[in-house]
Amino acid sequence: MVEDQVIVSRVLPIAVIFTIMLYLGGALFPIVGALIGLATIAPGIYLRFQTRLRWPPTVMVIAVVGLLFLVFRASSPVAVYFFEFGLSSLVLDDLLRRRRFGVETLFIAAAVTTFAIIMVMVWLSSGQGLTPVTLTERFLQANIEAVCAIYANAGVSAAQLATLRQAAEEVAVWAGSFFPTLLFVAFFAVQSFGFGVARIFYGKRHAAQPEILSKAAAFSRMQLPSLLVWPLIISLAAVFFLPLSTTWRIVSLNCAGILLFAYLVQGFAILQFVFESFAVGKVPRFFLFFIFLAFQFLFIFFILCGVFDIWFDFRTRIMRRQQGLKQ
Repeated sequence: MVEDQVIVSRVLPIAVIFTIMLYLGGALFPIVGALIGLATIAPGIYLRFQTRLRWPPTVMVIAVVGLLFLVFRASSPVAVYFFEFGLSSLVLDDLLRRRRFGVETLFIAAAVTTFAIIMVMVWLSSGQGLTPVTLTERFLQANIEAVCAIYANAGVSAAQLATLRQAAEEVAVWAGSFFPTLLFVAFFAVQSFGFGVARIFYGKRHAAQPEILSKAAAFSRMQLPSLLVWPLIISLAAVFFLPLSTTWRIVSLNCAGILLFAYLVQGFAILQFVFESFAVGKVPRFFLFFIFLAFQFLFIFFILCGVFDIWFDFRTRIMRRQQGLKQ
């Protein structure tokens, strides 16, 4: 315990400073800064790697919130930090104490943070006499205006800004209906990226993986509960075959969207298993992933692989095939 407190006394101030630097970099510098800002959660995760104490991550989030308020003198940027990164740090810290780490842990963390944001938006919309969808559209449009103001200050022409604003407003209307799915995917991406950055940095400094990851499940072994396929089937059937109200249609669409994303990730896990089983090198892997990103309709193939893995168990079949070849 004493050793943990000594470590925290050194790491906690550094984690606070780096969190603020990363967040400010993401908030003040367009494009490149946004990529840097994705790692804002990493110092909090690194702090969790360093200590078993419960209070340091909470103290870190409180300190960052206070310092950011002193910098911006406004509540909006501070709220964005807390709900996008601070809350994720606290949720991940709690989950890592309760269960073995794996991709499923990131799914649960993304689900918890998404649910929390949705509940806040429902509460805010009810107070303003709006629907959550309308509030979401206004929120997205406000963010679009903020981004356009940043680009205008950076010297982007008025014609380009007008085109960007028109396209973004159309996307905002569409995104209002799919906001829970987009939020879930964003949280999963941010938490995964931050976790990866913290893990790499820890490995470079200590030449070893964090103790908390010693029994971590490999990504290639990720397996979603088989019962999840039924909510997916029911949601898709409701969307295509039932005369749903607007509210229930949005609920069904987002339930299906979140589950389809989960099965997409499982499809990538199967691909990773194939790479490992056949010792595919880094260059061919990079080339294949580039093709999938360039031709995104191929993601349908991975979704189908993730869904049908419930019945065909592709990884077991690959292992049997390899064993047969060896014999």
